[in-house]
Amino acid sequence: MSISALSALANHDCQGLRFILTDFDDTLTWEGQLPVETLHALAQLEVNGLKVIPVTGGCAGWSDMIARSLPVDGVITEGGACFIGKTADRHLTYAFWRNEFEMRAEQSRLLDQVNQVLIQFPRLRLARDQSYRLTDVAIDYAQDITPPAIEDKNACLAALIALGLNAKASSIHINVCSQGYDKFSMAQRILSQVYGLSDAEQQQQVLYVGDAPNDESMFARFPLSVGVANIAEHLSIMRHRPRYQTTQPGGLGFAELADFVLSARRV
Repeated sequence: MSISALSALANHDCQGLRFILTDFDDTLTWEGQLPVETLHALAQLEVNGLKVIPVTGGCAGWSDMIARSLPVDGVITEGGACFIGKTADRHLTYAFWRNEFEMRAEQSRLLDQVNQVLIQFPRLRLARDQSYRLTDVAIDYAQDITPPAIEDKNACLAALIALGLNAKASSIHINVCSQGYDKFSMAQRILSQVYGLSDAEQQQQVLYVGDAPNDESMFARFPLSVGVANIAEHLSIMRHRPRYQTTQPGGLGFAELADFVLSARRV
């Protein structure tokens, strides 16, 4: 599928939006930072009644901070394992895909398997935030490793998949988690059970924005989907691509998208 410029996104689609779901690393951030433009965009979207929900492979500990400190309506964390929501008085709630204790036990088994595979790849290591993860295992290949270990990442990912593990690459990590869920399955559950959206309403009222192959489950199912400019380096290996693409990368591209949507809604 060819990708259209953001300018091709129709005004009536923007006017019908209620939710923007977004990846975090290299989609809201850029070069490891949250740009001022991104924070302003998040604030403006909230003021204008659009609910933003980050959907990230990042750890639950970090996602807790995001939910508490940024103008977002909640966070789907660890690749769909858990939704950190907010009550009316801004207290946080945690909703896991399955029983929390079962998922924690599965994480321990996954960690043992991952550590055995990592012996073959000395340049790779567990992500620094592994201790703050509740359900999955993250392998760093580009977050704190310079230059990024791309070849090792590809070989390690293949080795994990050959073992039957549910492993996917983001722009910085390989994430290994239990079978049975992904970003889309949890997003669909939350949009339905928490926000009361039917499947048809989700197709019309939700836009997803991302930057990497681990966003494919979202690009495949949300007709309104946008890739920030840095997704270009991954497109050749992606089966499911976004429908539109920004001209700016990362959080600057997200701000570009927010400005476009808000302008279209004023027409």
